[in-house]
Amino acid sequence: MTTETTTDVWEFLELPNRYAPETQALYSWGLNCNHNSNPFLVMLDLIGWSEETYGVTMITKHESLGYMELNYLADALKEYADHPHEVTAWIDSLMACEGV
Repeated sequence: MTTETTTDVWEFLELPNRYAPETQALYSWGLNCNHNSNPFLVMLDLIGWSEETYGVTMITKHESLGYMELNYLADALKEYADHPHEVTAWIDSLMACEGV
């Protein structure tokens, strides 16, 4: 008998994360933002993840981002530029935990 264990998003965020710690920090910070000013969703749009996954962008009306949001976004985008496949895999795993 095999038991399938599904990790929830909070457990997933506690796992070691070698290639996407800045993206994880961006996601965590974005939990404090409303939908149209969530920098994590902006990243998903910028790297093409949302379009590739859903066929549309996540945010249709962008609101201004604050300096903290821009800082987290810049770090995560640099990380993505250095390790695009690993960061995308981490995002895919995160979204699977969220049931997306």
